[in-house]
Amino acid sequence: MERQSDSRPPSPTDAGHRQSAPTHLADMLDSLSDGLMSIDRSWRFTYLNHTAERFLQQERQNLLGRDIWQCYPDLVGSGYYRVYQETAATGLPGRHTDYYAPLGTWFEVRSFAHDDGITVLFRDVTREREHAAQLEFEASHDYLTGLANRRKCMEILSRAVAEAASPRSTHDASDAVLFIDLDHFKEVNDAFGHAVGDELLRGFAKRLTAIPDPAFFAARVGGDEFVLLLRNTTESAAEAFAHAVLRELAAPFEVSGRSVSLSASIGIALLREAPGSAETLLNHSDAAMYAAKSSGRFQVRSYDGALDRGVRERLALRMDLREAFEANQFELHFQPQISLTNNSAIGVEALLRWRHPERGLLTPHAFLAVLLESPYEGALVEWLLNAVCRHIAEWRRQGITVPRVSLNLSARQLLSVGLTDKILHIATKYDVSPAMLDIEVTEDSLVSDIEKATSILSALKQAGISTSLDDFGSGYSSLGYLVRLPIDTLKIDKSFVRALAESQKASTVIRGIVGLARSLGMKTIAEGVECKYQAEELKDAGCDAIQGYLVSRPLDSKAVAEFMLRVS
Repeated sequence: MERQSDSRPPSPTDAGHRQSAPTHLADMLDSLSDGLMSIDRSWRFTYLNHTAERFLQQERQNLLGRDIWQCYPDLVGSGYYRVYQETAATGLPGRHTDYYAPLGTWFEVRSFAHDDGITVLFRDVTREREHAAQLEFEASHDYLTGLANRRKCMEILSRAVAEAASPRSTHDASDAVLFIDLDHFKEVNDAFGHAVGDELLRGFAKRLTAIPDPAFFAARVGGDEFVLLLRNTTESAAEAFAHAVLRELAAPFEVSGRSVSLSASIGIALLREAPGSAETLLNHSDAAMYAAKSSGRFQVRSYDGALDRGVRERLALRMDLREAFEANQFELHFQPQISLTNNSAIGVEALLRWRHPERGLLTPHAFLAVLLESPYEGALVEWLLNAVCRHIAEWRRQGITVPRVSLNLSARQLLSVGLTDKILHIATKYDVSPAMLDIEVTEDSLVSDIEKATSILSALKQAGISTSLDDFGSGYSSLGYLVRLPIDTLKIDKSFVRALAESQKASTVIRGIVGLARSLGMKTIAEGVECKYQAEELKDAGCDAIQGYLVSRPLDSKAVAEFMLRVS
């Protein structure tokens, strides 16, 4: 056999001798964008194409005939090593993706057995992984301050609660949640503008994260609200830390040529004193914060179980729930959603209201947390489904077509037994097509039991019921979960919409969400749209639909019918 010239690479060979493939085959293999290498049963390189040379940062003549484990000793014991060995031993194809530190690269490899060893196809997925990591970070962090956002905070708190409930947990120390609310921050925004307000929030977050000791988790959970988690601490240590935070805040901030002073109120709740849920722990720290705020500026208060009027009001509301159901005091309002393509109505979102005989018309902010923690949470699902289907049937009798009605369910409601059958039974009772119903969920309701949630969402989809992921981008949104979930629509959180006029980053995040949704075959709806500029930016970003006060405020049933007639 003639020796190949240096200008042409060696071709794949049989074990023990080199049998060149036809010239056109070698050219074809060298043109692949994937790396390709062949390894014999003694783990020696027998072939590499041009792309493999580039990926492995070695000329092939330096590798051919040499042992792969000697050339790349860091592979031994790695996931790549395991997959190659399994393919060689079983003859079954293998696949693995990992970071290979010596080359500073993420590689995705696929291994295939042949008579003389194995062949490996591999590609550089570093950019893809970095892009996914960036999207993952943006989905779980506040775009303004870089701190964790509310959903990430709830994930961390839930994990802390679970660890505290473990038999291995000791009770000598406790975790503490600090709820920080900046005093009179709305007035600062009104006086100096949102740009100054945003700069102050960033400045506070920077001071906060610069505190060296002890280590803590920090999140921005609202406009001017922050949550800190201290692990293995005591009440006195948590209070001392809270005062250290206030001292950091006391020095004036220099923003846009202005010296602006801020103050804050901090509430503390210890995990050992809270029932076993992250929501309750956060509510306790929130109640303590309001008690601190009522005492004046720069105050710290620990939760003691009987704090403020808010606690008593929530208890009173809980006692009123039975009468609310019996007297039919709940009602639905509906906020229309329109297409950005042709301004047609694509549906409405059903919003719960409580017409309390003494307190007037209450929005969910005032009572929903109490209701979802009560024994009536299950009854609410039944009431919601009946009310939505009854309204759809009534509109139909009037000759009004509402394409779709969305309703929100909590985590426990979504994961309850027989949800799909219950929806179909009630829809059939009112002769309502399941395709007219959309179930909105938040990722909080998914991460607690992703397998069960996926199964339920699949059952809903199979029944013809669409689903939406609410407030996407405001909290923890794992891309790994998202790929698995049969979700039809992503609802872009209103915080990004509100920031469009002030932050290019908000526009970038929205475009990223829209692109992600499209790649997964999902639609997008932006919430909280209040002006034409926001609508135009969202349309330019490729968003499918919007809802908010620019379209309409929430309407009662009669006003919805009038709205549909106007836009039809």
